[in-house]
Amino acid sequence: MGRRRGTLTLRREDGRIVCENVKLADTYVTRTVGLLGRRTLPPGQGVVLRPSFSIHTFFMRFPLDLIYVDGDLVVIKIVERLPAFRTSSCRGAREVVELAAGECARRGVSVGDRVAWASQTAMPATGTESPPLIAPDSEPRGRVLVASRDARFVKLVRFLLDGKGIETAAVVPVDRLPDTLDKDEEIDAILLDAQDAVGPALTAANTTRALRPEVPIIVVGESHVADRSPAGVRIYDKWNEADELLAAVEEAVHEHDLDPEAPLDGSA
Repeated sequence: MGRRRGTLTLRREDGRIVCENVKLADTYVTRTVGLLGRRTLPPGQGVVLRPSFSIHTFFMRFPLDLIYVDGDLVVIKIVERLPAFRTSSCRGAREVVELAAGECARRGVSVGDRVAWASQTAMPATGTESPPLIAPDSEPRGRVLVASRDARFVKLVRFLLDGKGIETAAVVPVDRLPDTLDKDEEIDAILLDAQDAVGPALTAANTTRALRPEVPIIVVGESHVADRSPAGVRIYDKWNEADELLAAVEEAVHEHDLDPEAPLDGSA
């Protein structure tokens, strides 16, 4: 479908493969998301956070092996089997590779090894992106109602929206949307989490649109739900399309601010 970023291959200098499929997280949003939402990380898959010298495993469901690499692509630190709800850092690291627990030992990776990426052209190395700075006392750019039962996703969305100066108006289960809409008039967009089922989410979106036709609705879901989006309906993969999702929310808030009576074209 062309929506997901490509993967890279990490090799040792002697040619031996360290990880066959490494997802590149090189933006503020993708680094923030990392491996959140994954139930497991199979051998041969990983994520590289660039630029980064530290990580956390809050809300993770499985332990990780970490490889810290400096600007010369030399391994300067290895952390094995880091459990959930921990932090780790390494001064001097330029990027952190997250692998399944046990992969460093299985692949024979050691501190001092020099590594290389199979496709350097696929890895922009500017490292200049940073989150926007919002004055703490400034007025919010908009208000978004989040309908989700996924606590990890809600925490992530709050963090990302706050970084853009957008207020989370409320967080409610999908089936509570109608009651909430009756009580809160100042909503610029609705973020509706389908989670594992398309049908109930689209029913909720239609009910919501009937109550508040002027408010744009953005639908997200797990990867397999997003891949099965019905024709004409855009469902964002809430873990793998965080950049696109955040951009859609910003556009919805902006469009609604310009014309509060007109929903965003292309919304659910």
